[in-house]
Amino acid sequence: MKLNVDFSSLEQAVNIMGASQIEFDITNDVTPIEPLDIKLNQGFEVNFEDIEFDTGLASYEGRQVLLYIKDHSYGDKIHRVLQDGSQGNKYHVSFCSTLESMRNKGRFDRYVVTNKLDGIFPVSGTDTVSREYIEGDTRLAVCQVCLKGINYTKFTSLGSQSERKLFAKNFNLADFFETYSSFFKYMPTGVAGNSKNQYSENWDEVSRRIREKYDFQCQQCGLGLHTHKRLLHVHHINGVKSDNSSSNLTPLCCDCHRKQPNHQHINVRHEDSKLIAQLRNEQGLNTRESWKDIYDLADPGMHGVIDLLEKHHVSLPEVGEEIQNDNTEVVAELELAWPLKKIGVAVSKDDAKAAYRQGWKVYSMRLAIKEIEQLVGSLR
Repeated sequence: MKLNVDFSSLEQAVNIMGASQIEFDITNDVTPIEPLDIKLNQGFEVNFEDIEFDTGLASYEGRQVLLYIKDHSYGDKIHRVLQDGSQGNKYHVSFCSTLESMRNKGRFDRYVVTNKLDGIFPVSGTDTVSREYIEGDTRLAVCQVCLKGINYTKFTSLGSQSERKLFAKNFNLADFFETYSSFFKYMPTGVAGNSKNQYSENWDEVSRRIREKYDFQCQQCGLGLHTHKRLLHVHHINGVKSDNSSSNLTPLCCDCHRKQPNHQHINVRHEDSKLIAQLRNEQGLNTRESWKDIYDLADPGMHGVIDLLEKHHVSLPEVGEEIQNDNTEVVAELELAWPLKKIGVAVSKDDAKAAYRQGWKVYSMRLAIKEIEQLVGSLR
């Protein structure tokens, strides 16, 4: 039903009072917590075939998850695991060769899926000697094969086993989920640092003034966001949310913001990531003079691919390449692309399919890493 409301009297009263008009965006910053999100935070068992790996990362009903086997029934293993979680079953974050091998052997074990981010998980097991059933919580370790398969933060560059072990020990799930947030339809819940109570009570007003002061322009990439103000954040340079001194505040687009230190796990939707790439192209900001520029412009989830491409000394890719059909309609956007070769890398499976129909060969993030030699050979 359409409502016709006359606000002229109210506007006249506002003018008499001398109040100034304020521009604002009506956006929904609150992510509703669905029953499934609550359930995932607690963790529950599913069949392996119900877990999706379209992007290379573990997903359940459009949500990024990790998976592990809860049962540790073998001798006195459950006792050792509760004392030292690194002795237990590793949790998986991507479709690694270990999971692929298990699937090929027909081992469809029941895994626990969760988006719990503290690294501490409920485990159980029967002591096969005493026949005692034992439950408890422990800090499990991430699967290093998973990290290698997606080259997470240049994991493949770690030379020694001790370096990889230390990396896995310090692995932070919240950082990991943030890096790949644009790969998933639904935003992760429960990510540390997202609570607004860290900000001052007048933060909305402070943020508005800073964005206006800089004419709604990102101070890192130069992107103007007058018509998409919601994509422009105000960054606390020193990471202290209560420090609103002018020298500590600078406006950054959400993509540049999430790449800053002390940024407190900012998650960006894929649609917004694509929109920023599109706007940068329109405003002539996709300058590609070095691999650093590619890192700065690209989705963080593509950094593992970019690292390997740089090491193989291939030509610099386009970032955020729009693919058009015969009617010059944009049908897909590729995160990395070499137009002359019609080769690209995409986050979205739908984008990859649409580009394929236009004669492109498109890799997923994981496939690009797995078949890096083939990809590199095609680009030369």
